[in-house]
Amino acid sequence: MMKKIIFGLTFMGLCFSCDAPLSPDQVLEKSKAKILESVQIGFHQTMVWEDPNLGEFDTTLYISFFQKNPNADLGYDFFGKRGEGEFWFVGNVSFWVDHQDREVTVVENETERLSSNSYRSFSPIHLLAQEPLNYKKDTVVNGKTLMEFVWVEMDTVVMEKKVFLENHLFINPANFLPEFLSRRLYHDGKRNQLIEVFYSNYSFDPVSEPLEPKIPQGYVSKADGVEISESKLLAIGEKAPDFRLKDLKGNWVNLSDFRGKKVLLDFSMIHCGWCKIAIDQFKKSSFSFSENVVPLYINPVDEPGKMEKYQSRVGIPFPVLIGAKEVGQAYGVRGYPTFYLIDENGAIELVDEGYSDELIQKLNSKVKTESN
Repeated sequence: MMKKIIFGLTFMGLCFSCDAPLSPDQVLEKSKAKILESVQIGFHQTMVWEDPNLGEFDTTLYISFFQKNPNADLGYDFFGKRGEGEFWFVGNVSFWVDHQDREVTVVENETERLSSNSYRSFSPIHLLAQEPLNYKKDTVVNGKTLMEFVWVEMDTVVMEKKVFLENHLFINPANFLPEFLSRRLYHDGKRNQLIEVFYSNYSFDPVSEPLEPKIPQGYVSKADGVEISESKLLAIGEKAPDFRLKDLKGNWVNLSDFRGKKVLLDFSMIHCGWCKIAIDQFKKSSFSFSENVVPLYINPVDEPGKMEKYQSRVGIPFPVLIGAKEVGQAYGVRGYPTFYLIDENGAIELVDEGYSDELIQKLNSKVKTESN
């Protein structure tokens, strides 16, 4: 009899020790805490886009990484990659990287436009921050029982057409991670477009260093909205167009003033990673220009006020020439950095678009001395 009583008490104890299932509200709060309180988070997004006009679906893999930055307009610096393109939003500046054309387009002051950026707008970070997210039901997706929450993003009338947009976010109660999004757009009650997103490969690594754009060597940068020269780069042997530009102290500088010496024209812009790396190389104690080479930094893009601030922080070790838009066009500059070496007689001796270690070594008189 005593054994039966002990067994019964043990069984009851085991039952009471089992955790009761969490309510939908509790699961949602734990999911928000896990995602929104993380200092940095990475994940994959497999996105399925419906083309209602063709009745077809396109599938794209997005790889995303977000890092909290209290100084960023959106609260995060972030990186995204799909196909041959990459996107970086760091320090409130956007960098669109095209690996096919080996170009980087730099965009400032586009925070408002980024609110609809697909890397951000389809991310769990953005979706979990929306209110209200209302629980609808438990749903089985890919063999897993997930909790379905709905956020109505739009419910309005546009040009006499009723537009209704809702987001169905499915959260796994076992780990509190969003696993699936179904974004449904309706016009006058009929589905107009369906976008589905499957989330995977979450990572919550501790922060090791601030996020910085990683641009491959040899890529050129260009500023968004700035007219690009339609002419080609000047060829070796061509006569270098003369110019007259002001430096940051207000002094006029003429290219013809340096006839009899070689002149290096470093066409650069502020938000260009490889432009900055080149400057850092020129500043090293292990680097020195030959005595007969005059280096000039030429910026066709940024306004004088920004350039003065940049120079005070970076310390470009040779004259900085501003207001150079027309000069950039005359030399066929399409991206940054672009280097021209002009010989003693005013002819083009070398042209190099993009950064390369080989060019730095070629310009370094200390390397030449050691090799001799």
